[in-house]
Amino acid sequence: MPSIPVDVLREILEHVDKADLVTLCQVNKICCSYSQDILYRDILVGDARITRVLARSPDLAKRVRSFDSLSPHPPRELSTALKNMTSLRHLGLIKTYDAAVLDGCTFQLDTFDCWFYYGDPLRKFLASQPSLTYVNFYQGLEESISFEQTLLPNLTRLAASLEWFPTLLPGRPVRLIDTHDPDFSFEYVHPDLDLSFFTLSAGPLQKLSIPFFFLYLKPASVLISTFPFLTHLVLTSYYMEHFEVSEVVRKTSFY
Repeated sequence: MPSIPVDVLREILEHVDKADLVTLCQVNKICCSYSQDILYRDILVGDARITRVLARSPDLAKRVRSFDSLSPHPPRELSTALKNMTSLRHLGLIKTYDAAVLDGCTFQLDTFDCWFYYGDPLRKFLASQPSLTYVNFYQGLEESISFEQTLLPNLTRLAASLEWFPTLLPGRPVRLIDTHDPDFSFEYVHPDLDLSFFTLSAGPLQKLSIPFFFLYLKPASVLISTFPFLTHLVLTSYYMEHFEVSEVVRKTSFY
């Protein structure tokens, strides 16, 4: 065809595999530009060469919407690449990096898989990301550094260890919670754990994933008052064989 509408071309390219997209980049400037939009839209990095390309080519980096790193890369190259990704909406970095690698980034994230320990560099970064609606905190909270309620004002989904929630929930419209499995033996159970911090969210908590022993032995009346709007419950554990499954189901059947 001598010409093709751009919207039709984009729709066609969505169904082309990566090898053919690379070939289409050699057809002409138009095919190259729109093929690169798809090729670089979602990056799962396992090779430092990709980070190097993004650090050296702002034109390609600005096409990236999602960036996940599976292995370490030179911090300086990664920092430059991240600064070039001005259109980034999702970020996931492994824990080998310091949060200072995020200094100077101008993108506005929607979702963030955060492997950094909470400290001043991460606090500064989160303060620049009011658009975040989902954060997965894999590391611990530094209690000596404040976590103001002005941070993450639009957070609707949260994943973290249980001890984070009293700090992270107040004033934020969290509706979905994923609780990380704790790193301790089966014997370390909290039958008297006060769950009232779950009521601190500014939004109605509707979905909850939690290790089952945090709810085990809790009276149904307590759970109902704590989670009045819950519509979806996932109980997670590697230790189910230690309890009677029927007893767990009985105690949570009110959902």
